[in-house]
Amino acid sequence: MYNPYHNPCRELIGDIKTMKKRFLSALMAGALGICALTGCRKAPEASADSDVYHAKSSLEGEVGNIVAEEPDGNTAGMDGAKQDGSCDALVGTEENGIWICAEVPAVPQAVPTLTLRERDDWTAEKLKELLDSRDANVQDITGEYLAQMEKELSEMNEDDKPVEWLNFGDDSFMMLSDGQKKASFRGNTSASYVDEILKKSCDAIYKKAPEMDAAGNDEGIPAKFSVSRMKDILLEKLAVLDIMEIHISRILYYELDGTAFYELVFTPSYETIGVASEFGQIELGDVQPRGTAWITEDGIAAMSLDDYCGKITGQSENGKILTFSQVTDILEKYLENNIFYGNSKAKLTQTELVYYPTLRESELILTPAWHICIPLNEMIEALESGDKAWQDAVEKGAAWNIYLDAVTGELIKVE
Repeated sequence: MYNPYHNPCRELIGDIKTMKKRFLSALMAGALGICALTGCRKAPEASADSDVYHAKSSLEGEVGNIVAEEPDGNTAGMDGAKQDGSCDALVGTEENGIWICAEVPAVPQAVPTLTLRERDDWTAEKLKELLDSRDANVQDITGEYLAQMEKELSEMNEDDKPVEWLNFGDDSFMMLSDGQKKASFRGNTSASYVDEILKKSCDAIYKKAPEMDAAGNDEGIPAKFSVSRMKDILLEKLAVLDIMEIHISRILYYELDGTAFYELVFTPSYETIGVASEFGQIELGDVQPRGTAWITEDGIAAMSLDDYCGKITGQSENGKILTFSQVTDILEKYLENNIFYGNSKAKLTQTELVYYPTLRESELILTPAWHICIPLNEMIEALESGDKAWQDAVEKGAAWNIYLDAVTGELIKVE
């Protein structure tokens, strides 16, 4: 059933340009299927998982052997890799391989798997603090908002009604307003905030101002409203929710007619390791912790934290993180066994260690994972520019977005 208060602040941002890219990504994700082949393999070796025993395939054994190897001390550890941690090399063969051309980050030797539940400390007082209103006339508009959502839903055709996605958290919802600003809590895991006056100023230039990628580049941006200053504004607001650390995956800057703002996409971060942000195709059952915000020099115009704010309730023993040399050896085994296919001429330009989220009943499990990909916006640009390698890769369903369990070597997701 449709949840009328699911993601209540997405409509506040009105991200038309991003929606275009999401639409393109959906088309591509549908084309990038995983062609997994199964066949007769040797080695009916018993493999125990708790009390369940199953035949151990030769591939499983080969991956296990690589995982068990002692690291060789080389961060990248493959032909084409440099000592500074950069990599420019083919994994697999010309016929079925992936070309990794990316910086390889330094990572911890061991990382735990985390278990999150909904928060138990979000109250009306905490929501008032997030609203940060100097107006004493703060109103609880929860009922009014839900009634409006129900009315809009009842007026929709059945075919137009949105699909209900799984959420991380419970069924709770609160929304407060002082007439200019609104703030809400949903599920004890999600939050939203909007300042209508600031947002209106941003809306006025959003479709007109040039879009500047500000990630790692302040050139052309006024010093008084630098990326660093913008981050301080965001973190000050997030501190109200006891969020002190984030991983930013995208920063865009807009300026026109005296109005300027940043548009951000970010995820939670734990001990400097961010949660996965490049999901590609989202399927029912997937949960993607995600933050978005519009930030002006005068404060936050709009902010949305979806399935974002879980509370850590448990963690595993630290698992030994695979070196990138082991990762490439494991990927080569998967390619050899046709578990997925690659295009040896299309570059994968990003490698990172992240937490991959999986919803299990009411708990969100964050598993450390190596991520190898070309960012979706880069692939869109390559396709729009007529890049033959990526056009062929998309047509043939070659991998562009790979998540590998950073401890076990298990393939989590490939698109």
